Amino acid sequence: MSGRKHYLDNLRSLSILLLFPFHVFMIYNNWGESNYIHGAALAVPSAINQILYLFMMPLLFAVAGISSRYALHKRSAKQYVGERVRKLLLPLLFSMLLVLPVQSYIAGLFHNGHANYLDYYTTVTDFTGYDGAFTPGHLWFILYLFVISMVSLPLMLLVKRGNAPRRHIPLWAIVLLGLLPCLGNILFDISGKSPTEFLAYFLLGYFVLAQESVLQTLDKHRFLLLGITVTGAVLTFSFDTILYEMVGWLAVLAALGLGRHYLNFTGRVSRYLSNSSFGLYIFHQSWIVVTGYFILQWTVNYFAQIPLILVISTVLTFITYELAKRVPIFRWMFALKNIQ
Repeated sequence: MSGRKHYLDNLRSLSILLLFPFHVFMIYNNWGESNYIHGAALAVPSAINQILYLFMMPLLFAVAGISSRYALHKRSAKQYVGERVRKLLLPLLFSMLLVLPVQSYIAGLFHNGHANYLDYYTTVTDFTGYDGAFTPGHLWFILYLFVISMVSLPLMLLVKRGNAPRRHIPLWAIVLLGLLPCLGNILFDISGKSPTEFLAYFLLGYFVLAQESVLQTLDKHRFLLLGITVTGAVLTFSFDTILYEMVGWLAVLAALGLGRHYLNFTGRVSRYLSNSSFGLYIFHQSWIVVTGYFILQWTVNYFAQIPLILVISTVLTFITYELAKRVPIFRWMFALKNIQ
């Protein structure tokens, strides 16, 4: 496990950056899901989001599982828990206290015509925040990841320091392992986000995808996996079958194979994005909601709305991150890296 796997950092950064257009496009979803604010129901942004959702969050959980394998190779269980508390739990709590209330406030204004900022702190409904009430918002990922990391720790310790048997796993067996997230999705679901599905991705990352022999196999068959993923995605959207969850796993495998082959590099831009991605993730959704609320009132032309919301919210997110990382208390609250 020697040497940093830069492609994992780059895949993580790319997934976070894709959340910017994803959450902008959510404003225009056409499948009836509520949101903090709504524009016209548009087919193209909705189709793009269905494709992005196939692999973005599954990939982030799988990469988190792989990274935990490397982390526990170097750290004790106590150090691992302390790091998870410092880098996940504390930023989650402070973000829910300081960053997320504005999203619920804007939702109350948009949907109800009035809002009370304190409703976020005093009202609990379905945890989406779309009605102006309390929510973990887009930070559900951090919440899930912290809980999954803690729940998985006893099992992960069984193979700490690389003592797990290292046997060649054929490609067909790796593909079939995708049935585990599919089963997890069926077993338990919370508002469209299944903890057991993402637990499966995390554990598969830790126990299977962290093995170099598996990653070599994915690299070797990267175009085959990409082709199967694209074909499966077309069939999924054409016939609305249960293939969707399985295609998500195939997309993760393809992304890891392609990433290992083409993204295993570092440089000024990739290092910056790797260091800043967590902070960008925390701040981006609030700026999208605030920016979108005013842009939707300013113009009804969605050809103008979408690029304006995306560009303005992205710029404000980067500015917020750059300012916050320079203030020690904010750097501690949100686990930001002050690396130039």
